[in-house]
Parts: sequence; C-alpha cells; structure tokens
Amino acid sequence: MIMDEKELKEIFRDLEMQGWEPKLCDTPVPYYENAVMCGDPTDVGDMICGMEMYPKDFFDNENEFVVTVKGDSMKDANIMAGDRVKVRSTKSFDDGDILLLSIDGEYTLKGFFKDTEGRPWLIPKNPAYRAFSPLDHQSVKVLGVVDEVISKRPRLDFRSCMKAVNEAKKAEMKPKEISKEQAEAVIKKIAPEIEIARLWYAVFKVMMEKKVVDTWDYDTFCIMVKNALPEHQHLPIRKELSRMAEGSFSKAVVLWDENDAPVQGKRFADYARIAKKTKELLEQP
Repeated sequence: MIMDEKELKEIFRDLEMQGWEPKLCDTPVPYYENAVMCGDPTDVGDMICGMEMYPKDFFDNENEFVVTVKGDSMKDANIMAGDRVKVRSTKSFDDGDILLLSIDGEYTLKGFFKDTEGRPWLIPKNPAYRAFSPLDHQSVKVLGVVDEVISKRPRLDFRSCMKAVNEAKKAEMKPKEISKEQAEAVIKKIAPEIEIARLWYAVFKVMMEKKVVDTWDYDTFCIMVKNALPEHQHLPIRKELSRMAEGSFSKAVVLWDENDAPVQGKRFADYARIAKKTKELLEQP
C-alpha cells in the first residue's frame, strides 16, 4: 500500500490528537549489524553493514551511528541485550560516560571513571563483572560516547507477569464487598417489579450468593426489605420465602431450571428476570 503525503499528514494529526509525537523516519544513519559486547570485548569488524532510517531530529550531527548490544554487563544502566545504542563519535568524555571502545582490536561498551590518582577505569554495570583499568591492556581506543539507548521491543519479564496475573486472579476470586446502603438501594430499585411477596426470593437468592446476607438467613433479608420499604404492599415473609427453596431454586441462580422449579411459565420467567436484574445492580461500580 502506497501512502501519499496528504494521508500521512492525516495519520500524524490523529496521533498528535491522541497525545503521541510521531516522527518521520527520513534520514539514513550508519548501522553496525554485528553486536557489540557488554561483557568481555569481542571483535565486530570495521565494516559498516548498512544504513537505517531514523527521524532527522533524532541525530544531532553526522558523527553519530547505531550499534547493537549483546551481553548483560551493562544491564543496571538499562542497556540490555538486543538494544541499539546511539553513539557519538568523539574523543571528549567525562566521568560516568558510557563509551564504545576498541580494546586490542575488539569492541565493547563500558562506563568510564578516573580515580583520585588519575588512573582511568572501565566499569561494567552488573555486580557479576569487575571493573578494570585499561592500562592493563595493550591497546585501547575510544570510538565514541553512548548518547541514547534505542530499546528493542519492550517486554515484561516472566516473574513480573506471573505476579500480576496471580494478583488479578485473587481479586477475581474475592467477592466484591457490598455495603448495607448499596443493598438497600438495590432493593428500592427492584421493588416496583415485585407483584407478589414470594418474588422477593429471587432478590434474596442473589444477595445470599453475593454474601450480602448469610446462607439461608431469611430473617435478616426480611428486616432489610422492611427497613428500606416500610410501606411496600408485598413485603417478604420468612415462611413464604423458605417454601421457594425447592428443586433447582435451591441451587445457584445460574442453575435454575424451569423443569425442576417450584414455578413454571411466566412466573418462572419473572423470577429469573428479577434475579438477573438484582445481580446486575449489585455488580455496578
């Protein structure tokens, strides 16, 4: 699919309205395909493999290029295997700068630091590796300073993923706590649909499943309804409610079956409808 300038501008405008800052990759930049070690130095060769396109304002001058990283000795500096780093070719650098170096003809990334005695050190950012002084090596050449990390595809580690999933599963298993005020509000909303006292059983059964009332605690439910609706024409009666707990109506609402219920036809449909509406109201945020 070929996109013209007008279509491209429209896409950029939409992205900007969503808070993004889109950039057009229109500038070729030298890219070394061979990976540069963050651990022990390794040879990457002197040949530029090719050019990659980046936004023009991503690079400040022509003395910048991109290399790929492997190894984990700079992981605590947020430079991971597979990342690409933008390197500025320069001979000027300060303590704390991360350098692209050639050591005995092999290439690596290391932090730079000069101690109080003026001795230079090359420092990994991983406790598994030790700092060393380049004076111990025959030939050290600074090729540039790392200015920016161009991360590879963002990923989450397995442990953090499992932790997040387990926490979410625990939250799903934990029933939502419904306050007395919320329950009374639901009772008031359902009340206009209660044409006979026994229909309150559908409300009671859902509230029992949602832990609003204890298992088969008809008395507490009847008191709740009476407190919320003292003038209602069809207040629930414990004895009448308990008679409805037969057949499938004694089971969870999702298992209600008209063929094994104490009521059938339209009446069964009324119980099922009221139970569904009660559940929806209780689950509202």
